Amino acid sequence: MTKIMNKKIILGAVALVLLIGALVGYRMYNKPHVDLATATADHQLSATALFAAFEADEAAANAKYLDKVIRVEGEIMKVTKEENGQSSLTLNAGGMLGGVICQLDPSLTEVSFTEGQNITLNGLCTGMLMDVVLVRCKPV
Repeated sequence: MTKIMNKKIILGAVALVLLIGALVGYRMYNKPHVDLATATADHQLSATALFAAFEADEAAANAKYLDKVIRVEGEIMKVTKEENGQSSLTLNAGGMLGGVICQLDPSLTEVSFTEGQNITLNGLCTGMLMDVVLVRCKPV
């Protein structure tokens, strides 16, 4: 009789843990995005300084900037519009090899930027490939 009771208690505890895990997972998956236009930036710096930090020590820069809200300012070097309608801006970082790519938030469909224009954007840093990449960027 006690073996049956112990099995029921263990099965009940496991079911409770699974239910709590499923609820937490569901809430995390459906968590709303932060509005980057009004979000407080974790770091504020120029495109040149951001690119230089990644170029000097990528591991340290990843630890400091990765998945953080970055307010970056700089001169637009290139404006790119993808086939899916999403736009991105490449900010001049002072280097020959790279810059800071700011992929604009998909909600920004009717915006116009020109090369040579100075701009300040908030975005989420996703690291460095050839360029430092910020996603979901919105002008400040």
